[in-house]
Amino acid sequence: MNCANMGRSLVFGLAVILVVGACWAAERNWTDESGKFSITAEYVGVKGGKVLLRNADGKELSVPLKKLSEADREFVKAQQKEAAQREEVSEPTRQKPQREVVMELAETFYADLRTRERIGAGKLLTDEAQALIKTGKSPLVYLPRPEVGGKAIRVGRPKFDGSVAEIPVRVEAGEQLHQTWLHLRLVNPGANADEDWRIFALSAVYPDGEKSLDFEASVALAGEADPLKKLIGKPFLMEGYTLDGEPISSDDYKGKVVLIDFWATWCGPCKAEIPNILDNWRKYNGAGFEVLAVSVDKDLEALASFTRKENPPWTVVADRHPYNKKSMGAKFGIRSIPAFVLLGRDGRVAAIHCRGKLLSKEVERLLAGG
Repeated sequence: MNCANMGRSLVFGLAVILVVGACWAAERNWTDESGKFSITAEYVGVKGGKVLLRNADGKELSVPLKKLSEADREFVKAQQKEAAQREEVSEPTRQKPQREVVMELAETFYADLRTRERIGAGKLLTDEAQALIKTGKSPLVYLPRPEVGGKAIRVGRPKFDGSVAEIPVRVEAGEQLHQTWLHLRLVNPGANADEDWRIFALSAVYPDGEKSLDFEASVALAGEADPLKKLIGKPFLMEGYTLDGEPISSDDYKGKVVLIDFWATWCGPCKAEIPNILDNWRKYNGAGFEVLAVSVDKDLEALASFTRKENPPWTVVADRHPYNKKSMGAKFGIRSIPAFVLLGRDGRVAAIHCRGKLLSKEVERLLAGG
């Protein structure tokens, strides 16, 4: 039974609440004493005779303890016992779980977006992103202000992948509910301090699709046009290095229709576009369609691991390769990803932002001489 149906049940009487100071446990399946109703969620704690749970979307629910199955009541009892034992540990020797650290960081970041200066949020960014704030071109300035209220910021469960993490956050801002994801990097591995995790990007659903905003890249100032629009009709110089340090150039793609895809391994929207790109590559490669994937990843080991696993049939450029004097992303003002630039056979920019079904239409047009 899904969460919505369960919420309508008089047996469980679920209610959305805000809980502060919770402890976290693994996700499990919960059932009522009759065995008719169930939900998959993680245990948060107990308050006023009710068990507090959190589902995958970060929504917190309360369930009367006496309405749970005997197995669930025993589980709660064991969790309470473990919590009591943890309280006996002296405060200086206690270390927060990474998940709790990241969730608190996300809550603090969005809460500080309510302030005018956003100094606290800025301090949670990477050093490179903080340096950008001083230039006045940080994306942080243009993020919407969250509404005030306990339910305006809803933090979900983070996912960890080596030295990076992603955490979903639903935010009410401008009288709208926004689904966002914060991307964090472990900048000082092994130090075991809360400050080791730093935010370097944010993904969100925009009117024209889901995008990722890089806090380490400058953003357009108020009144500035999309920098990619200025490229339409002009030659596009391809240059850079692969992970192996092999140089690439526009000469390698003469007479081809080429998709330049600016992306990153940590970018959910970017990875979601890969199947679409692959379908088009398989369909049109024989007719002269090529792809050049320009990764803006700072972590080249993560990029190498991803490419080994996925083994894309096109060339991948490491835009932050140490051989690069200036990346293509910086040169062409890439401020959010994925960013698509489509070149005609003449090497000039023919289309931009052609994601989804639009990519196939544009490729067909250019291959036909359009």
